[in-house]
Amino acid sequence: MSRIHLQPVFLASRRGFSLIELMVVIAILGLIVALAIPVLGSIEAQGRAVDELSGARATAAAWRDYATDRDGELLMGYYPDSDPEAEPLYDFNGDFILGGEPRKRWFWRLAAYVENAKEVFFPTALDTVRREIVDVPDHQYATTLHPAYGLNGEWVGGLGEDVSNNLYALYEYGDLKECPWAQRLSDIKKPSQLMIFASARFGSMQGGGGSWLGGIVEGFHRIQSPCHPTSGFQWAATPEGSPVDLMTDDPADHGFVSARHNGKAVTAMVDGSTALERPSQLADMRRWANGAWKRDWVLVP
Repeated sequence: MSRIHLQPVFLASRRGFSLIELMVVIAILGLIVALAIPVLGSIEAQGRAVDELSGARATAAAWRDYATDRDGELLMGYYPDSDPEAEPLYDFNGDFILGGEPRKRWFWRLAAYVENAKEVFFPTALDTVRREIVDVPDHQYATTLHPAYGLNGEWVGGLGEDVSNNLYALYEYGDLKECPWAQRLSDIKKPSQLMIFASARFGSMQGGGGSWLGGIVEGFHRIQSPCHPTSGFQWAATPEGSPVDLMTDDPADHGFVSARHNGKAVTAMVDGSTALERPSQLADMRRWANGAWKRDWVLVP
């Protein structure tokens, strides 16, 4: 009978990572995280820009629908004599808007033309604004102050017949033979060039500055052209006179336009097209006024 000889099996001894190996692994993981964070941040920033571009397209479409329903009459930026009985308006809770600034600004008129108006007018870039002043019961006034997009109402649609409106005063009491702002869709000469909405911001680093939330707050209901109708360029400029691209601590330095997307603002034109543009690209009166024929155009030299 043959014998089976069993050879002893020796298991290799197990050992843990050495301190140096652990440090190497930790260093590699740290490097991966360091490389990933900017990429993730960039993806998130791009997502915010895409979301706002989509909202701007919806806003421009609503703007055109509003005008079409009124035989081409354009939405005004301000309605100083708004009558609740003649034009009933309702907030996001379905409550009637009786009077005051919420009725006078353009916001609630256009909101009725926008599906999912909260998401459109307050995209992801304005999450804080939406949480603090929109998703609350008493939101009629503050909501009209900080939508994502400011309206170029001064030159497109007008700001109402009020002497505090520079263009109205010039037109009503000056020597202008034609209305300086576009009043109807048929008035607009270059729909792919004329801007109606842009990313906006408001407030001041030195205090509330009229902002509902205090400080500089993304979102504002109006934007202001780079040139005053009579006194010329009014945005921030270099000593040589070139427009400044970098945002300053005063939103008025760029007409309340906000370059919050990596130095660019979302813009929407009359024809419904949208873009991401730098402030220097928007410092051109041909983008703002229907009658402008040069970059530094003024109505009354």
